[in-house]
Amino acid sequence: MINIFFWQKRPLISKSLKSLLLISGFFTFAGSMFSPIYAIFVKEIGGDITTASSAYAVFWMTAGLLTLFAGKLEDKLKETELAIMVSQFVFGLAYILYYFTDTVSMLYLVQVVLGIGGAIFWPAFHSIYSSHIDGQKSNWQWGFYDSLSYIIPAIAALVGGYLVKLYGFDLIFLIMASLSFLNGIFILLLPRKIL
Repeated sequence: MINIFFWQKRPLISKSLKSLLLISGFFTFAGSMFSPIYAIFVKEIGGDITTASSAYAVFWMTAGLLTLFAGKLEDKLKETELAIMVSQFVFGLAYILYYFTDTVSMLYLVQVVLGIGGAIFWPAFHSIYSSHIDGQKSNWQWGFYDSLSYIIPAIAALVGGYLVKLYGFDLIFLIMASLSFLNGIFILLLPRKIL
């Protein structure tokens, strides 16, 4: 069977990595619809530039501190992919909370929930992705992942901006939440041998 990547007989990306790239793609697309226009949303709920930066700092600090603990806990899991699934439901919850956010204090709460989701997601994702890397193709396989981590946000930023211009923020929050919940369900239904 000929693979579409460089017309090689032996696939450059395994079924496991394809599944992980799909999961990462949905995850990245959902968050990237909003991140470029985040400050505009903060202004709409009564915040200013310092609100936007301090709320984002809350996200990064929460994710950073909890990632230390999440990674350690996830090492004890038999099925690490379930941590990725849980993270998607946490992100979905955060995006639903964005839908209801109309105060700065609510914004800070949402950033904490997003930080929890990020802390759960990244150690598990990197661990599983690394376990499926082919040593002879590791640079290309990580390069392909990194390439998508630039291309997908570019597309999502354009889509998110146009949707907000036409319909407002509420629609993209619902889309973001739906993508996250569907991603979590996809992981749950995915045969365990794939990941």
